[in-house]
Amino acid sequence: MSELFGLEWREPLWGLLALQPLLLWGLGYWRRHKLAGYADAALAPWALLAGGARPMERWRLLGHALAWALLAAAAAGPRLPLEESAGGGQPGQRHPLRVDIVLDVSASMQATDIAPSRLARAKLELRDLIARLRGERVGLIVYAGEPGLLSPATDDAALLQRMLDQVEPALIATPGTNLAAALQLAQRDVGQGGAVLLVGDAEADSLAGAAGEAVRVAVQDLKAAGIPLYVLGVGTASGAPIPLPEGGHAEQDGAQVLSRMAATSYGELAQRTGGVFVPAVDGDADWASLYDNHLARLPAAPPPADAVRAWRELYAWCLAPALVLLLWLHLPRALPQAAALLVAGLIALPAHDAQADDTLQAAWRDYRAGRHAEAQTRFERAGGYLGQLGAGAAAWRLKDYAAAQRHFGAALLLARTAAERSDALYNLGNAHYALGNWLAAAEAYQAVLRERPQDRRAQANLERAIYRLKQRRGPVLGSTDLRGRMGFFAEGITSTEWDREIAVKEFERKETGTLIDKDKAAGQGARLDGAASRAVGVEADGRRLQSGLKKLELLHDKPTAMYQGLMKQDASSSSMELPPW
Repeated sequence: MSELFGLEWREPLWGLLALQPLLLWGLGYWRRHKLAGYADAALAPWALLAGGARPMERWRLLGHALAWALLAAAAAGPRLPLEESAGGGQPGQRHPLRVDIVLDVSASMQATDIAPSRLARAKLELRDLIARLRGERVGLIVYAGEPGLLSPATDDAALLQRMLDQVEPALIATPGTNLAAALQLAQRDVGQGGAVLLVGDAEADSLAGAAGEAVRVAVQDLKAAGIPLYVLGVGTASGAPIPLPEGGHAEQDGAQVLSRMAATSYGELAQRTGGVFVPAVDGDADWASLYDNHLARLPAAPPPADAVRAWRELYAWCLAPALVLLLWLHLPRALPQAAALLVAGLIALPAHDAQADDTLQAAWRDYRAGRHAEAQTRFERAGGYLGQLGAGAAAWRLKDYAAAQRHFGAALLLARTAAERSDALYNLGNAHYALGNWLAAAEAYQAVLRERPQDRRAQANLERAIYRLKQRRGPVLGSTDLRGRMGFFAEGITSTEWDREIAVKEFERKETGTLIDKDKAAGQGARLDGAASRAVGVEADGRRLQSGLKKLELLHDKPTAMYQGLMKQDASSSSMELPPW
């Protein structure tokens, strides 16, 4: 109860709402007093109705007043400040210590003397640490041949976990193990009153030669700055060979290199700064020693006067009983209406989820019935890969080949599998062919054949497109690229999801062979005899296809490349010659 003396209110003026029941009672009292003078005392029994609330009604009024007071208290925002622990303290207290995790991602961390690998085990250990944190502000540095600050200091455990999930050896392109540079970066980032937690295989070779001397200098600098170094060793004294990305294992002078953990040497380095070395073990014993007995007991730097404080919000303790009280007061009367609303809500939810499926099915029925304009509209409304593919097929039947090109191009962007991409490319090639863009059509058919070399329809249409290119006179006019780059890909797309249960084969129309209209093709001279179709001497230029595929590649997130670029600004260069592990 003593902690309630520190209770504060976020918006105390909202507490004035608790006076509303008193105002209503005062208004009622004034009206009753005014009515009392309406007639003489002798005539009052005949002129005025008998007043006074029944006992049950009084209890209801009292319940409403209490509920209103609780709602006003919740709106005012009661809260308690979370205590800042200066030296560990009790569980539940915040411990705003500044800590930098320095994680080794060099090639030696791929060794498998600890299953599944040293790096995978290190990430698992750090997940356990994140679950134990009590408000520490933790930064994440990864290093191999050079270090990089992957995550600035944060007390957001979810964000720290997300950044840990991004850790992989490819983050640092420079090979080697430059521990000295990593410790120097950690010292600059932590500043005064913090700590450094090194998580790696504590490899003996990292402390040899000039690199080892640089590490000792960096450790001495940490000691001078009052920053303790703690080490979690992820490895074994017996060691393991170092797997290389290109296959095989690391060798030096013709002999296989074994990466061994030097627990004694790293323990001495940690002790120089006031820290400790703890090997990773199964269970919680490692963090019970390293975090509970050491890191959690370190004194944290006092927060600045203008620092944002952390609060324990208590509004729920007022809001919940108020809602329960109001529900109890009104439920007997409103039970039928509440039940009706609940049933209506349950009915509406599955209808909303099935809306896209119903639209696709209705569009397909219109398509089969020959109502292609209605089908195109419904397919556009459905959106997604199937919606765009169906809208293109309907536009094709309406001989609106420009619209068909737009929809098939959008379907190509929305395709998630090679089969879906090939179907979209095939139909996109047909649309380009119908518009006279034979080069783009040929590129599309070639892309289909790379995925499906036995596709006879794509092969036949490719021969027709190349024949038309051969017959054309003058320069090749390329107003559009493979997908008709005109900024149309988002038109009509209402959703990027689709129902995988609806087969794309419905739009392939296998019974008609290709989607090229035979009458139109014959009118353009696109139907060739067998000899002519085989006498092809023109090779289509694939530059436009490569441009389109490159743009598709750019649509995908590349977090590794992004984080590499972000870390370059903090990377420390070194002229020392390091082994590539």
